[in-house]
Amino acid sequence: MWASGNSAPSNIDRIAAAVTALHSSSGFPLSKKERAEYILDFMHRNYLHTYSFYQTRIDTVFLSGSYNCVSSAVLYMILCESAGINSSGVITREHAFVTVHIDGENIDVETTSRFGFDPGGRKEFIEQAGRLTGFSYVPAQNYSDRQTIGKLEFVSLILNNRIADFERVYNFAEAVPLAVDRAALLYGTSLAATVTESGALFTDPRHDLIDRLLNYGSFLLNSNREEDALRWVLAASSLYPSAERWNTLIHAAVNNRIARLLIESKVQDAGNFLESNRRYLTPSDYAEFNRIITNAGSINN
Repeated sequence: MWASGNSAPSNIDRIAAAVTALHSSSGFPLSKKERAEYILDFMHRNYLHTYSFYQTRIDTVFLSGSYNCVSSAVLYMILCESAGINSSGVITREHAFVTVHIDGENIDVETTSRFGFDPGGRKEFIEQAGRLTGFSYVPAQNYSDRQTIGKLEFVSLILNNRIADFERVYNFAEAVPLAVDRAALLYGTSLAATVTESGALFTDPRHDLIDRLLNYGSFLLNSNREEDALRWVLAASSLYPSAERWNTLIHAAVNNRIARLLIESKVQDAGNFLESNRRYLTPSDYAEFNRIITNAGSINN
């Protein structure tokens, strides 16, 4: 619930209630393998009602029944943990699912489907009245880029998807605290990233955090808020240093403001701006901007 953005007691209670309902449901199996399949069916009968590509939050699952591969997989792992079933998350370039580990057997579970336990197996589908109507079938997938990750890494996908949701609508400010939370959650974990032709599936959370910080700084620049961008650099870079990447943003901010002032023939203002922000600049960048302003002053004179 914390990763979903809502850790209110009522939402924690919803998970506890789901665990209680699972364990008290009639026909709850004794064997772990049967339990693992039962849990998937239980989730779809009671909580998972509408697939939604971007719906990654667990609290929303309980409130509306809307889910995607990440939110359904995380809920499944929680319920499996309550039933004594060990599980791992699996990610691919475009998808996420679960593997359960039972008596030396690793069984994939496609949590977006009610019949996604052990894909490739044929399963009978029986109506509530007990009449056999046919067979359900979820084909096994051969994911060449699949990567198994731990539970914390898998939960962090909720944060990652929420970050993407905010940045998709240019709300870069809201993405920053989520990136901080994600980096804190994964601090000290061992991330052996799988690298494919198109890049890493699970990237360094600290590097991703700085990406989010820089994205917000770039948003300020694109809004002609250069001074705000420089203040952001001063605050963020002191906590999350990355000299080369911050210097690129600083150079762009100073360049943009000086260029606009010179277009308006405000040479003195450009010089004052440069001097007031000299502490942010490398010596070579300062010399470059000073030369530009000096040349502009000579032309105007």
